Amino acid sequence: MGIVVYWLEGEEAAPACQSFGSAELTQALACAEDRRRQGHRHVSISSELDDHVGRAGVAAVEGGKTPDGEAYEWSKAGRAGRARRR
Repeated sequence: MGIVVYWLEGEEAAPACQSFGSAELTQALACAEDRRRQGHRHVSISSELDDHVGRAGVAAVEGGKTPDGEAYEWSKAGRAGRARRR
């Protein structure tokens, strides 16, 4: 069980869920969308993927490299264009 879709069921708001394999993200997203369209509340997706190792994102960049030695050149500077003067 790599991905689980959770939602509340009925007027009594009973918790319900459906599980999917790690490679079934598309199906899990479709399930979540279907539950929302049916009017269910608090629909959410939780995952613990088998092939994910380590923390998500980049924890540190030193000398232009991530902790595992990969080059990391992304920067927020210049991504939004010129600053507007008011």
